[in-house]
Amino acid sequence: MKTKNLFGLLLFICTISFVCCNDEDNTEPAYRLELSENTCEVMQGRSSSINLISNENTTLDIADPELIDATYIWGSHDNFTAAIEITGKQKGETSIIVTDHETGESATIKVKVTEYPMPRIAVKQPKGNIFDLMDFYIYNEGTQPIVLKELDAVCDSIVWTVKEQNGSYQVFHHKADEGYHEDHLSMGWGHCFKFPGEYKAYLTAWKENKVVSRDSLDITVTDDKDFLGYNWADITKTSQAWTLYADVLGSSPNLMVTSELNGTVPSVEVKVSNEDNIQSYNELYDYFRKLYSQPTYDDQKEKQKIFKLYDELFSEQKKYPNGYPCAIWVTERVNFVLLMLEDGSQYTIYAEPARP
Repeated sequence: MKTKNLFGLLLFICTISFVCCNDEDNTEPAYRLELSENTCEVMQGRSSSINLISNENTTLDIADPELIDATYIWGSHDNFTAAIEITGKQKGETSIIVTDHETGESATIKVKVTEYPMPRIAVKQPKGNIFDLMDFYIYNEGTQPIVLKELDAVCDSIVWTVKEQNGSYQVFHHKADEGYHEDHLSMGWGHCFKFPGEYKAYLTAWKENKVVSRDSLDITVTDDKDFLGYNWADITKTSQAWTLYADVLGSSPNLMVTSELNGTVPSVEVKVSNEDNIQSYNELYDYFRKLYSQPTYDDQKEKQKIFKLYDELFSEQKKYPNGYPCAIWVTERVNFVLLMLEDGSQYTIYAEPARP
């Protein structure tokens, strides 16, 4: 009888052990891999997030890393929440394989990267006179602002140029080296054209020495005033300062201008903003020769009568009665002369209304 009871007790213990082992083998995981979305559309330079339930030991495999960046952000062990942040780099379509290494499950996210709306170029007034300040600016179509951080992601630089004009203006510049970061962005800038004509301006974006976008704008520049940016009737008093004109292209010459009222005679004076005497002569002569024509008289051909012509064509109130006239232009609305001033240290253009 004692032997029988011992056998029954052993059988009962073995049965309990077997049942316990069987329960451990069939334990369900506390979570399953689950995505809030399996598709994503993101713009270049911007980011979007997809939530998911997953384990901390989860990896992302991007089919085309040139198109996007993706970062796995682990939440907590309490509810196994996480997120994937996807940043667009280049326009196109790719995919991300998400793998939870605890459960062995995987899922695929289809990603479409749309093109970033690159800034466009505009001008407040597309038509102006020579020496008028023309105000250019950049804008995005729609209401979205231009964001410096987003431009960093989609291009290295944006430059403004004008067809058949030398020079350029850097609207945006991004440079990043180890331990060094530099950004520059101009939302607007001014420029004065020195010659009339029909111009085409370009706004060009570059990425790794390749053009990624280009916008253009037509501009009309006239020469309709009496002399440069002046009408004689507008000069009613002597100017208190010389005016330097905005020239972001760095085109030559760098001119400065002032106006005066000499008695009752209005006048305009033009100089080159530098200290080089010989260069001043050449720059002034070449500029007005291109703007108008060859001078009507010059001291190389009319050396004996150039002073007499200077006195005949200009008023008795002229500012520099003793200046040396190198060349004289006679036109319908203006007479102007290239003068070497009395001390011989500099040259100037002096203009008065054409005499009847």
